[in-house]
Amino acid sequence: MPNFSDVEFEKRYKHFLQVQKEWLTLITDNQIFSDRNSMGEECRPIGFITDKKAFQRAEHLLADWQSFADLAEEKRKERSIAITTNLYLPVPVLITNPKHATINRFRATATANHTREDILKRYEKQLAKLRKVPFAAGAIMSLEDEMKAFEAAAPGAMYRARTSNYSDIQVTARYTDNKKDEGESFRYGAHGMLIYGDKLDKERDIKLNVTSNGNYTSPYDAISPVPCSILPNAKLYTMEDVEYSKVLAAQRSSVAYTVNTRRAQFENRAKAKIAKAKDATEARLFKAEIEENRDLLAKLEAYDWALLDKKVAAGDTEQLTMPEMRKRYGGEEPRAGKNMRNMYSLLRELESNLKNQDK
Repeated sequence: MPNFSDVEFEKRYKHFLQVQKEWLTLITDNQIFSDRNSMGEECRPIGFITDKKAFQRAEHLLADWQSFADLAEEKRKERSIAITTNLYLPVPVLITNPKHATINRFRATATANHTREDILKRYEKQLAKLRKVPFAAGAIMSLEDEMKAFEAAAPGAMYRARTSNYSDIQVTARYTDNKKDEGESFRYGAHGMLIYGDKLDKERDIKLNVTSNGNYTSPYDAISPVPCSILPNAKLYTMEDVEYSKVLAAQRSSVAYTVNTRRAQFENRAKAKIAKAKDATEARLFKAEIEENRDLLAKLEAYDWALLDKKVAAGDTEQLTMPEMRKRYGGEEPRAGKNMRNMYSLLRELESNLKNQDK
């Protein structure tokens, strides 16, 4: 127990600890989700209740919690107090009577910008510590070698540090049955969240969307970080590379839009073609033709992505349309009249071109 000079504050602090304990018990007894920290331990729990008495108790606990948090922050302004803010902040969240709730878990990233001079000071500070340690010559040499890249950079050069080895949770509550209603988004901290709905069905109305997307790619994946041991938990990039990554991401998005749009049109036409089949025999013939052309479509998609690779390798930062990219890096003439109505012939032309290139 911390030592307090203020008897009244100590009394309020002891009461707060009881409030905190009861709140966490209320959540864990009705828990529907919890995240895991870097140590694999459960954290940031979410509870779900339908009982009105439990809800009223939760409201009372949160009122007491908020009251203590306000008092502690006032005391902190006056002078240092013997407890840390993460003991009571952020105040937990209570969501009341939504029609639907979605719990989203996603990879999160924190960024911070550093000047060349700030980074050099960090190196000097770390080197000063190491020079007092016996047998640290190897570590000193390694840091000095890294430091040379920053010494050679222009004065005032900027760098961005990114830390992305953690997840974030966002809960979206909709208060109507209208699926177009974007609802209200909530984030919460270590002290958890409670969802109350006397007419809410956990299986029907609460959706868990908490599987991390392992296929997610960041624009930063296309650039290389600068070696920097003094920021061990982050990846460091030059701002020039960061700006380049934005340009590359925009060009990649335009290729993806073309590829995805063409794929959607192809699948729609394929579905319509099957629907027009007169009998099962004709349907099978159509299906075989569609599968053949689907393979060709995949080759066309690979061709468009290869053009982007050529553009990147050339260091070309100009934003191009797909026809411009095809002309500049594929030597193609405009595809006049080559729309989805004759996509099959276009795909076969591509296959022929690919075969000729392989010879």
